[in-house]
Amino acid sequence: MYDTNLKDFPRLKGEESDSFRIQRAIDATENGVLCIPKGDYYISKTIFITNRCSLEMHPAARLIAVEEMDFIIEYSAKGNYHALTLFNEDGSVYDNLGLFIRGGDIDGAGKASCLSITNAHHFTITNTALHNGKKFGLHIGGDRGGHIYELICNNVYCKCTMKGLNGNIGIYSNRHDAHFNDCIVVDYTIGMRMLGSANRITRCHLWSGTVPPRNISVKDWSNIYADRKMKLSNGVYGEDEIKEYQNDIPEMLDGSISFDMVGGENVLDGCYADTAEIGYLISNNTRMINCDFFNNKLMGMKKSTAIKHVKGKLVVCSCNFRGTVGSEFLYEGDGNNVEWIACSATGGENMKIPTCNKTIKA
Repeated sequence: MYDTNLKDFPRLKGEESDSFRIQRAIDATENGVLCIPKGDYYISKTIFITNRCSLEMHPAARLIAVEEMDFIIEYSAKGNYHALTLFNEDGSVYDNLGLFIRGGDIDGAGKASCLSITNAHHFTITNTALHNGKKFGLHIGGDRGGHIYELICNNVYCKCTMKGLNGNIGIYSNRHDAHFNDCIVVDYTIGMRMLGSANRITRCHLWSGTVPPRNISVKDWSNIYADRKMKLSNGVYGEDEIKEYQNDIPEMLDGSISFDMVGGENVLDGCYADTAEIGYLISNNTRMINCDFFNNKLMGMKKSTAIKHVKGKLVVCSCNFRGTVGSEFLYEGDGNNVEWIACSATGGENMKIPTCNKTIKA
């Protein structure tokens, strides 16, 4: 169901990108749904959504940055979202729930970040791909915070497929009370960075390795990985097998962190930190339940830390940690305010679960 269709908004004479027709279509769809059909759309200027327009995009509708800009799409709904209730101009209550961006592929192409969301109430992003964000795939909250609560992210797929983007962030949020479910982040240096608090992060899988080391081509890296995998499956892969490459790691693993938990009272449930220099960086009160850590030795990374605990109370319950190289560390921190409950770990000497729990201070 939709109210307007982008096919009814063609490029005008002299327009060399699709930014202007998309903006016209959005401006014509206040409080409605705009359908964006299958196709490649070239974006030279940021698209702004300020009128509560929702986007229904075909899975093969690709918005591709062709010029430098901050974001391809900036969503900031009209309304006083800092207040408890929204009102129409006549003073009546206007509690417009269920607004969304659904589907589509937003590709920053290394020129732009993909999607920014500020000022929203129970907004949903679902089934959307965010490729090659220059700084961010998904940026929630804005530099000045914005007013967002009950944001729902389902099946958001952030992935980089090009070189030169080391240091970017897949999903960044400085807001609170959001739910991130079944999100995948591949080859963003920081998978998820949560500055806000009381967020629920469920079944999210963050990993890197498809973007090759800086001095190796994509094709050569794919062949190297396939060769390592074959040798490992045959039981002959070892440290000396590919000496000329053993000190090179994929570009996006340099300085990588899967889950960077800065805000307090965030909950990670069923999440998977799959190959990063730091799996879980904990800087505030955090609960980890049914979470996993794994270091894929085929990526060539020697040192990896499952949990780096800077401060805050940390509960680690029913989690599984796997080191494959022998040089991984399960935990780095002073050990205070940590409780380990029914966890398991395999790997080298530094992958052992602590033998006693530290009392968590009230």
